[in-house]
Amino acid sequence: MAEEAVERASGDTVSIAKPDIAPEPEPPKIPDVELIVDGFGFMPKEDMSLSRIKVSSKRLSKVVKELKSPESEHSPCASSSNIDIVRRYTWKTKNRMTVQVITYGATITSIQVPDKKGVPDEVIAGFDTLEEYFQPRNPYFGATIGRYANIIRDGSMVVRPSGRMYMLSTNRGRHHYNGGYVGFDKVNWRSYVTGNKVIMTHVSERFHEGYPGTMMAQVSFEVTCDNTLKIEMKCSTTEPTIVNLSNAPYFNLAGHHCGPELMYDHIITINADKYTAVGDDGLVTGEKNIVGGTAYDFRVPRVIRSMLPKIPMGGYDINYCITQGTEQDLTFHARALHPMTGRVLEVYSNQPGMQFYTGNLLPDPDKIVEESFGEEEERKVEEESDSGSDSDTSSESSVRGEEEMFETGNEQASEGKKSYGYVPLMGKNGACYKKHGLFCLMPQNYPDAVNHKNFPNSVLNPGEVYVHKIQYKFGILLGKYV
Repeated sequence: MAEEAVERASGDTVSIAKPDIAPEPEPPKIPDVELIVDGFGFMPKEDMSLSRIKVSSKRLSKVVKELKSPESEHSPCASSSNIDIVRRYTWKTKNRMTVQVITYGATITSIQVPDKKGVPDEVIAGFDTLEEYFQPRNPYFGATIGRYANIIRDGSMVVRPSGRMYMLSTNRGRHHYNGGYVGFDKVNWRSYVTGNKVIMTHVSERFHEGYPGTMMAQVSFEVTCDNTLKIEMKCSTTEPTIVNLSNAPYFNLAGHHCGPELMYDHIITINADKYTAVGDDGLVTGEKNIVGGTAYDFRVPRVIRSMLPKIPMGGYDINYCITQGTEQDLTFHARALHPMTGRVLEVYSNQPGMQFYTGNLLPDPDKIVEESFGEEEERKVEEESDSGSDSDTSSESSVRGEEEMFETGNEQASEGKKSYGYVPLMGKNGACYKKHGLFCLMPQNYPDAVNHKNFPNSVLNPGEVYVHKIQYKFGILLGKYV
């Protein structure tokens, strides 16, 4: 005992080694948001996919030769930046939301969110394959629209203050629509990742589709852990031009496959006191009408089922003038609620308008589509194809659907066939998209704003930066909605 006391006093203590105990491994931390990158397909090498051209089996070989000719190198589906691979980006949040975006058309292809029972389901329309996005029947599902979303009357515009008049391509009758034949939705964008954000870029050349100036466009996508999809669009130009970018996801919060019956159950709220009036041709007149006392009043929540019969045009396809505060950046635009599933969508943006569209031009099972043609040779080819394979019939039916979707009546009279029937539009996972089965809430500037002095400015000058922010916030309504 005396010796131990002396050792302690001298500081020469003996340490007894204890066995090392390995710390328990921590469970792997699940990230709030996970981003996955893969491929979705390749851009076509040929000039056009054959589904875009109305041909019979007898004339098919001739068309193929024309496609391979050196004179036809520019494709309406091709990337202006010569990028072959179409990339796909997938976000997954800890709250069970999944979002997918592809570089072709900077397109949102999938949004899956849980219902009040926690079961995720697909809530936007889309297709399973890249080739289906090329088809002319694709009504811009989830695509980035540009350079100018919506209609420009007669395809003409006067850019002030220079006062110069420009003629744009006329891809809907005699009017310009959603950027023309090859808008931003039909090019493959360059892309890169920074953090959880995906940034896509595209250069629109001078006089492409008739637009003045070379435009540099950038779109960023980001998904946050509170189940919000954030989109930010920026543009700059070398000459005074017009710009109005938007995105066109087609929603059904009951599930993209559920059709019109469940779509009618949505309760819609829109933060707008006025809307831009349209004439008999469906184009804006330059006037703004007050929504009060009309079927366009969604300032208080209203069920679509009770409102649609009051609309003479077969459904909503109207631009609302959003009520914005002074110097306000993001403004609440609209809310959609589906009571049965409990899913809620809120839309925020910094733009002055929002297009509300209820899928009026999607294929209608109750409508008979009639196409009359008069070319005798085509009639004979039809008889041959009827007795032969079904492949020609399927391609011809897709063409008939194009006529129904986009009403390109001038092309109807040029070929030689007569048929009746309803042509369904098939989407991902075998879904069949029908009239009033989906709806759009598209923040934007007013349609044809460049030709109406009382509409918000749509002209972008060199040195300025166009910025459009959109947020789609998804949530769940717990309890009963009153």
